[in-house]
Amino acid sequence: MNLESQNNILSQDEISLIDMLSFLKGAYKTILVFGALGFSTAIAYLAITPLQYEATVQIAVANYSASVNNPAGSNIEDPALLIARISSPTSFSPETIAACGFQDQENGVSALSKSIKLTIPKGVNNVVELKTYGGTAQVARECAAAIFNLIKTTQAQIMAPYIEEAKVKLVDDEDRLQKAKELVARSDKSGAAMSASYLSTRDEIRYLLDEITALKNIVASNQSRATRMVAPIFANGIPIAPKKYMVLAGGLLGGIFLGFLVALAQQLVFKLKSAFGGTL
Repeated sequence: MNLESQNNILSQDEISLIDMLSFLKGAYKTILVFGALGFSTAIAYLAITPLQYEATVQIAVANYSASVNNPAGSNIEDPALLIARISSPTSFSPETIAACGFQDQENGVSALSKSIKLTIPKGVNNVVELKTYGGTAQVARECAAAIFNLIKTTQAQIMAPYIEEAKVKLVDDEDRLQKAKELVARSDKSGAAMSASYLSTRDEIRYLLDEITALKNIVASNQSRATRMVAPIFANGIPIAPKKYMVLAGGLLGGIFLGFLVALAQQLVFKLKSAFGGTL
């Protein structure tokens, strides 16, 4: 490349830089006006948009030991099934709808089902995390409490037949135990303590004692296995939406960008008019 070519390239770069600076000098007022307009629009949006607060609580689902051989128990309702059930608008009672502040809306039930969020924390198979939203932190907290009570009540209704079944079986086993003890007592008196029937009855007594103990634990632990909060409801006093600084920055940058485009369009129109002798 010869010296003349290098000088031409440098001259073009200088002209491009000068053109850009000249463009910005002539367009800065338009850009600033649109930037101020975008910033003002963001302020107006923040002024008319209601604040939104969030409440969070983790809920352990009810647990029930349906088998004597399973003392640790299992979930009365799978967390994924619970989430699907609560997602249905028909799941909510009028009290829950009112507590969440949707009683005056035309489609309050549908709005409530869409406004809450239930997720399963990673690595936990018996806990769901509930997030509710409201115009104040208090409303969000009351909504979370109402939905927790709804979940607790419905899971208690699901558990009730199992507890009743355990109580019936407990009465039956206690009756069988009493009869087995009477049979052993008669065998002891008659001297047939080593008969096969006697030994079988003694084994049955040991089995019944273990089963009765397990059934009593199932019935007695009904409340401790009920739906419960892992920790109290947390409602932050700082609103989560709208995000003030993001809205202001977006309004300002959006206005500046729009102003730049308008100024660029104005310059293009001016150049076209000049090129066609002002006939455009």
